[in-house]
Amino acid sequence: MIPRGYFYLISCAFSFGLITTLAKISYDEGATPHTVVFFRILSTSILMGLWSFWTGSKIQSGKKSKEQVVPRLPLQLKIVVTGICISVMSLGYLGSVKYIPVSLSVLLFFTFPFWVLIINYIIDREIPKLHKLFAFIVAFFGLALSLGPTWEVLDLLGIVLVLCGSVASAGYIVAGSKAVQMIATPVLLFYSNTLAVFLVGAVMFYSDTFSINHTILGWTGIGAVCLLFTIGQFFLFTGTKHTGSAQASLILNVEPLISIVAAIILLGEQLAMPQYIGVAVVITALFLAGDNPKRLFLRQKRLTEK
Repeated sequence: MIPRGYFYLISCAFSFGLITTLAKISYDEGATPHTVVFFRILSTSILMGLWSFWTGSKIQSGKKSKEQVVPRLPLQLKIVVTGICISVMSLGYLGSVKYIPVSLSVLLFFTFPFWVLIINYIIDREIPKLHKLFAFIVAFFGLALSLGPTWEVLDLLGIVLVLCGSVASAGYIVAGSKAVQMIATPVLLFYSNTLAVFLVGAVMFYSDTFSINHTILGWTGIGAVCLLFTIGQFFLFTGTKHTGSAQASLILNVEPLISIVAAIILLGEQLAMPQYIGVAVVITALFLAGDNPKRLFLRQKRLTEK
């Protein structure tokens, strides 16, 4: 049986993974990436605001989770950091594809699990176990095989943008996972996404990148992206309560694999053999990180002795 935290995070990866393919449909119908980002953040703000108001969500209390520590930063700062990181993550990631290939952008963006480890060490002096660190490296290698990035076209601006998005993604996960120990998840998502709406809106206003499409298919794609982004965020921070931010970031490595499968089904794309191998490597890495190898060895030894 899949642990509850893993189930939430895999559901999050599934939701986020479908966004890439569905967003492409909206782009083909005339929408800009900044417009899609704006609407998906706005929708999360509205839906989570209504949910918070309806349920009367307040300060969290109850049992401790893996991420819960003695608060070192005020709640307001965690919410602000989460909101800023949502904006930088989205704009940096999507903005980078103008300058570097998409496959390279995705690969560099998914260095964020390593940034999560670094941030956790800086804040809490948390050192990952050796087998989990090995799993992070294996998963990244698997993604490289799956994505098959093109290194022929390199632009420094594109690389800087996507790495800023990657670091912001790590900050988003760490700050958000700590904030949900003090407030309900819908409340966090309402405040952080509301702040992000103003930040992304300001960027669009000054860069004149707002563009909407007028086709049913285009609006359907945007609507699906908005719903999946809201669901994905909710599952993300619900899952981190059970696993912690480091383990969550590793599990999210399945997100590009979901995008690949969605592209095969919806866009008719095909996989090469290295990509199949890469998918298997990522899945193997998740198993390596999911349990302590020593514990697995002892369990197998007991079964053998029986």
